[in-house]
Amino acid sequence: MIMKTILPTLFALVFTLSSYAQVAYLQYRKVPADKTEEFVEKETQYWSKVAKAAIKEGKMSGWSLWRKIGVTHEDAPNFVFVNTFENPAAMYADDVWANLEAIEEILGVNPATVETNSFTTVTFDYVMQLEAMVPGDYKYALVNYAMPEDRNAFIQENINLWRPFHKANIDKGEMGMTCWGMMSVMYPTGNKARFSVMTWDGFNLLKDVMNYLRYQPQSEITPEWEAIMSKTKMGDILPNGFEWSIVYELVMSIGPDNE
Repeated sequence: MIMKTILPTLFALVFTLSSYAQVAYLQYRKVPADKTEEFVEKETQYWSKVAKAAIKEGKMSGWSLWRKIGVTHEDAPNFVFVNTFENPAAMYADDVWANLEAIEEILGVNPATVETNSFTTVTFDYVMQLEAMVPGDYKYALVNYAMPEDRNAFIQENINLWRPFHKANIDKGEMGMTCWGMMSVMYPTGNKARFSVMTWDGFNLLKDVMNYLRYQPQSEITPEWEAIMSKTKMGDILPNGFEWSIVYELVMSIGPDNE
């Protein structure tokens, strides 16, 4: 269940954004290990129905739930909801989670009996804007959280240099990657922010993600890679690399195409 947790006017990413979804609300949850099964069951069997109804009514573009692979910190979130909207105005237009009478009718049970807020913690949430994408289906998302020295330069280089490179590899079926995308942070921002932009690489198999990440001795340099290296300024734009690169597994997703 996603309740209001940021500003009074905001309400409850995806890594499955499409051409009609330009804005995403990401809500990160910490779920205790002994409550994981209950959490997933209630969210997928009950609260996904509310998202599905909202999508059907045109109030949302998509909804998905992702589970983090592995542990980065004992207090870190291990699930993330991604709600997508056509534009910022659509995000503010109507809180689909607030009308309890309508929700009870959709759920078919008293909302209080299937809530998940009481035993989980919302660790943080973000409002994101889609900047670029190479569409494709995928089950695993390698999400790269970044805090570049120059966010505009980071976004422009990814659009003009890295997106064509990733698209070519995806089209060739190389490296196991099936999708790529980039989003920038709309809210919250500031010097204490965890990240200001993210990219994600989509895969259908976890082994392909790990193969993509593992160290491999440098083989013959291709002309395509030489061209990238001759043009990139990422060493200056992102001198310390990504803040985190974390893998998430898709638990469930709903969009206009699978209503």
